[in-house]
Amino acid sequence: MYTFIREVSFKTMIDAVRSVPITQGIVKYYKEVHHLDMGLLRPIAGAPTRLRFVYQMDSMDASRALNLKAAQDPVFQKHLAEIAPLVDGSKTVDEIWQ
Repeated sequence: MYTFIREVSFKTMIDAVRSVPITQGIVKYYKEVHHLDMGLLRPIAGAPTRLRFVYQMDSMDASRALNLKAAQDPVFQKHLAEIAPLVDGSKTVDEIWQ
C-alpha cells in the first residue's frame, strides 16, 4: 500500500480561504468519479497557508493511471483552472510513502 501526499501552499491567507470550496470540490470529484477516498489535511501549526491532499492506493501504477485519467477530464481541468491562480507552485511538494 502506498500513501500519496501533495502539499499545496497558497500565495496568501486570503487565497487559502478562497481555495476552501475548490479543494472540497477536488476531493468530492475524486470520490464521486474515481471512487477514491481522498483526505484533506490543514495544519494546526506552522504556515496556515498550506494543505495536503492524501490518499492511498495499492500501487504507483494505479495512481499514475488514475491521475492521467483525471487530467483528461474537463471537470477536473475546471477545478485546476480555479485553484491555479491561488497556489504558490514553487512550494508544492509531492511525497509517496510506503
